[in-house]
Amino acid sequence: MLFVLQQAAALLLLLVIAAATGTAILGSRVPLVLRSALGLAVAGQLFILLGMIGELRPRMFIALAAIAIVIGAARWSGTKIGWGLAFVALPLFALALYPPVAFDETLYHLPTVSAIARAGAIRFFTDLRFPVFPELHELLCVPMYLAAGDVATHMVAVAEMLLLAGIVIIWPRERSAGYLAAALVLGNPIVMQLGSVTHVDAALALFVVAGFYCIEQKYEVLAGLFLGTACSVKYLGGYFAVAALLYLLFFQRRGLMRFLLGLAAGVIPMFGWITLQTHNPVFPFLFGSTPWSMALPHATPDVTRLFWNISFAREHVNWQPPYSPLFALSLLVTLIASIFNRRAAFLSAMCIGYVAIFTQLPQDSRYLLPLLPLVSVAAATIFANRLTTGVVVAASVIAIAPGLAYAGYRISRQGPPPLNEAARRQYLEQHIPELRALEHRGPGRIWVCGAEQLKYFGGDDLFGDVTGPFKTVESVPDVRYVLIARGKCASPARAKLVYADNAAELWLLSR
Repeated sequence: MLFVLQQAAALLLLLVIAAATGTAILGSRVPLVLRSALGLAVAGQLFILLGMIGELRPRMFIALAAIAIVIGAARWSGTKIGWGLAFVALPLFALALYPPVAFDETLYHLPTVSAIARAGAIRFFTDLRFPVFPELHELLCVPMYLAAGDVATHMVAVAEMLLLAGIVIIWPRERSAGYLAAALVLGNPIVMQLGSVTHVDAALALFVVAGFYCIEQKYEVLAGLFLGTACSVKYLGGYFAVAALLYLLFFQRRGLMRFLLGLAAGVIPMFGWITLQTHNPVFPFLFGSTPWSMALPHATPDVTRLFWNISFAREHVNWQPPYSPLFALSLLVTLIASIFNRRAAFLSAMCIGYVAIFTQLPQDSRYLLPLLPLVSVAAATIFANRLTTGVVVAASVIAIAPGLAYAGYRISRQGPPPLNEAARRQYLEQHIPELRALEHRGPGRIWVCGAEQLKYFGGDDLFGDVTGPFKTVESVPDVRYVLIARGKCASPARAKLVYADNAAELWLLSR
């Protein structure tokens, strides 16, 4: 139970510091969830600056948290705290208690967090799949990692998803529409997954929806800062920043300079550092070729089947948990509403443009997550204006049910979260079976083939990936071990077999 209490305390402290930071900046005149989202955005931007000068140290995190809490408490004035999302926080929190096993999580997100935590700085990490990229979410995970270990980094995604749902609730004028919109978001199993692992998608969706909410509320500086922060989380955030700029030009025709000022504040620190390190603001994409460059898909997928695939044919979208069919329905309702409403028409055009970009990316359904809260708000508002409150409440219960059912299914299938080291090791070996071979290595460098997701567990001595300068065993100096995933790679020559099972083989190279 001590482990569970430690993680719960980490989540609660993160939410308190985020709220305090946002309140210290804005006072209490804007909703608490928006202030909390701003607190995360500002903290991330500050961590970028501290990372540049090598000051990402525990003492600095403690000092900044203390300052934020003191000033935030002084500016706090009777803000009502809503507890409506507490019951959703429980399944998200339960899922977040499991050890990290998601592929990208252990391949480069957590290795980046770990490397930054050890260095106290952001650097060009040559041995990672992406040695440098927009790292704001990873930087937010660093103090949690230092305080409570790798599982605590999941709590950042939990907080981001809860704040996202909170903003969706307060966005429509009718509160019933807000609850329906939140149910349409949280009722997607993929939301439960991405809101409980160390991926950046929850952060991207949070800052995108916060940015567009602020545009509607005429908070142009905040809108620019949020969307600039979205860019500093993931390159795809740039699409939504451009879309927001066009929205201001077409509909509001005011606040443009304020928006650009906030956008610059959110973009310049991260992208300035990337450009200084690589001379390419979107490294390793677009400009030039590097060992880390990745080829985009050659075949364009069938767009007409996209929303079927993300719900029912997930083998075409990287086997991610499904979206609810209500996502497609919400988008359809928005498209129909675009006939009569200019804002719905703009949102529809933005979705169509984003889907067109999605067809040129590796087919992974989590890339669609930023669209989900936007179309959910639009569809919920349309439904709430035409249905009675009782019907809307019933629809909300139906909409959220698949997400809660998925969380229950995952927990029942996996068993309770492992609460000690032996149970954790058993869980990790069950979900990453190549880990058993890695545990039999001795000291020295190891090169892996077909099991690059072991990077977090292998640390600085583990090399090997489909990109980067260490694609072959010959490219790693002083390598002692080779680990190959069964069925993916050939056994090395002039080597002694140390360990083998159905998942992997571990070989000791001759000196």
